[in-house]
Amino acid sequence: DEEERRRTHNVMERQRRNELKNCFTRLRDIVPELSHNDKASKVVILKKARDFIYGLEDEGHILESKRNKLRAKQQELKARLERLR
Repeated sequence: DEEERRRTHNVMERQRRNELKNCFTRLRDIVPELSHNDKASKVVILKKARDFIYGLEDEGHILESKRNKLRAKQQELKARLERLR
């Protein structure tokens, strides 16, 4: 009946809200700047998570550049070693 359908809907909606809340909590705990801020709002969590991701991307680009330079240096040293043999 209608009442049972409404109750089921309410239960499902409560579960959805709880899952969303848990996701925000997990995201907050991952972001170092927010990991000790239990009062952070959802907007703050999303903005800080975005900033954290941008920072990780920048760090990834820097590390990739360093890796490429190290690989080039390694090739240069290997070639030099072969010439010395």
